[in-house]
Amino acid sequence: MAVTVTHARQRVFPGVPVQVRAARAWVLTCLPARCPRADDVALVVSELVTNAIVHSRSGLAGGTVAVRVEAEAVSVAVSVIDQGARPVPARREPGESGWGLADIVSSLVDAYEVTTGPAGRTAWCRLDWTSTGAEASR
Repeated sequence: MAVTVTHARQRVFPGVPVQVRAARAWVLTCLPARCPRADDVALVVSELVTNAIVHSRSGLAGGTVAVRVEAEAVSVAVSVIDQGARPVPARREPGESGWGLADIVSSLVDAYEVTTGPAGRTAWCRLDWTSTGAEASR
């Protein structure tokens, strides 16, 4: 069965923390009116863009993060493309904790994968309108 993309858009954001909010707001404008999973999409985008800025060269001076949204009749696919691994991994601050990217994203999406290429990493996920992410498959 062929999947028809009804709406695809991409935008590049500067790799600075204040752009996480801008990326989230922009993605919401790409979704259909009354999108049943808008809150989940917004949270996933926030996590993926934050991760790209904190843990990749996208967060270094002059870095960028690209966000692509493909809204379909029954789902939305989101890709966040960073500029690849930093020369030295980001350090975790003392007392810093949290769920972790994979836990948050995988609990909300219906499909998720990360690919690495010469130009950077792409984190891709799909959220179906009729499910509530990983909870629906349990």
